[in-house]
Amino acid sequence: MHKNIILVKELVRREIRSRYLDSLSGLAWLVIQPLMLLLIYGFVFVIIFKAKVPEADTTGFLPYLAVAFWPWTAFSDAVLRSVNSVTTNSGLIDKVSVSSEVFPIAMITATFIMHMVGYLAILLVITLFGIPVNWLGIFPAFVVLGFLFMLALALGLLVSSLNVFIRDLEHVVPPFMMLWFFGTPILYSISLIPPEYQHWMRLNPMTGIVNSLRDFLLWGEYSVSPALLLTGLAIILLLLFSLWFFRRLSPRFEDFF
Repeated sequence: MHKNIILVKELVRREIRSRYLDSLSGLAWLVIQPLMLLLIYGFVFVIIFKAKVPEADTTGFLPYLAVAFWPWTAFSDAVLRSVNSVTTNSGLIDKVSVSSEVFPIAMITATFIMHMVGYLAILLVITLFGIPVNWLGIFPAFVVLGFLFMLALALGLLVSSLNVFIRDLEHVVPPFMMLWFFGTPILYSISLIPPEYQHWMRLNPMTGIVNSLRDFLLWGEYSVSPALLLTGLAIILLLLFSLWFFRRLSPRFEDFF
């Protein structure tokens, strides 16, 4: 166990260094790419479509979008990068006796660390532009982001293990994540959904996560709903199942490399 923790730390350092710190453009792109997408969505929905989100009247649409968009970007990027995390390290797994789950765990951890740096930066930018951010809400927000991180770990373990046997999975996950994005109230409010469909929308674990982040950081509402607690419990159970599932499949990985 101790050896695995040390290896995860080393892999996280290597991933952060190779993807971001060794290149100024890589570090800058971490903030620039989501910021560009944020501005594009803002332009399309606010300027062209004149979209109105009732909950965003006091803060404006861009802060309303940014608080939810950045965590989604971290989550999506982490899951997508984890898909090939086992297969790309097949040579190391063949030669060294290591627990193969360290590779998706390290990939997801490194991705989240760097995206959270970008998240703090964008919250600071929002503040500098005169939009009040409830900085006390950052503490409960990090608990919610912890749930999001565990959800990414759970899905990453599932897809990275299955991808060893079903190589086409790497082509299925990106459109699925895009569909999930538009099925989550990031660009819009759940109040704009017809009442008969709102119940189904709340079954999406991302709904409670993004709504809670807005409550904590934009509106200073710190109450924790039972739905969020149930979401957190479901994510923990899914993570435990995913780890068990990964370990059940891992002894057969080398047969398919």
